[in-house]
Amino acid sequence: MRQDIIDLIRTSSGENLQYFHQGSEEFLQTQNGVRYPVDGNILCFPETVTLTGNNKNYQKMYDRFSAFYDLATKGYALLKNGNEKNRLVQYLNLLNIENGDKVIEISIGTGRNIKYLNSAADYFGVDISLGMLKKCQRKMKRLHREITLIQAEAESLPIRDESFDVIFSAGGFNFFNDPGKAVNEMLRIAKSGVKILITDETEKLRLKYSKNEFYKANKVRQPAEYLPDFCKNIEYKEICDGDLYVLTFCKP
Repeated sequence: MRQDIIDLIRTSSGENLQYFHQGSEEFLQTQNGVRYPVDGNILCFPETVTLTGNNKNYQKMYDRFSAFYDLATKGYALLKNGNEKNRLVQYLNLLNIENGDKVIEISIGTGRNIKYLNSAADYFGVDISLGMLKKCQRKMKRLHREITLIQAEAESLPIRDESFDVIFSAGGFNFFNDPGKAVNEMLRIAKSGVKILITDETEKLRLKYSKNEFYKANKVRQPAEYLPDFCKNIEYKEICDGDLYVLTFCKP
């Protein structure tokens, strides 16, 4: 494992970690001997995924659904926007990714966004679903794209402060246990001046499917309500015929 990745990772309490490879077992370990497993190069932080509420429910759902997720989302994009790329680039084109940038996607899922982004950047992805992360890992191998994957909650990222040049979350934000805390974590790991992008389904779309249990109990709030007062350059718009909102803002 790359030393710069090890240096970037920390526990939720701020402890440094060391990497060990003993026989078939890989893990990160604190000075006090607490271990965090590495499952097929995916960094797993079980302390942050002992989940409750929405996070627990959606972890289980996406673990089960991971094998079919790409097929379902491609079919939906085909019906709504002609193909997947037409749908995704409506928000991905708002990201300014330069060669060598350190980029992280929160709730990366199967990694469907990454193939449309600058291949000369350094990519990281976080998700609570190990099933989705393993699907993402296989996809990145087929695309010959390198990525570092981390199983953790968006509300508790095991990452050092001010580490990333580009941060975005495409889907999942509406259903986090604590979206405000997730925003604060994104701001914490962002370098000064970085633009952060969040996109997810609008309340308008949720109401179309309000009888579905997946949507029924989760009213979509205006996402800008979760931003601290110090955020700069706040912009909100709706895309994909009003199905998705895009919120962008900058860390001072």
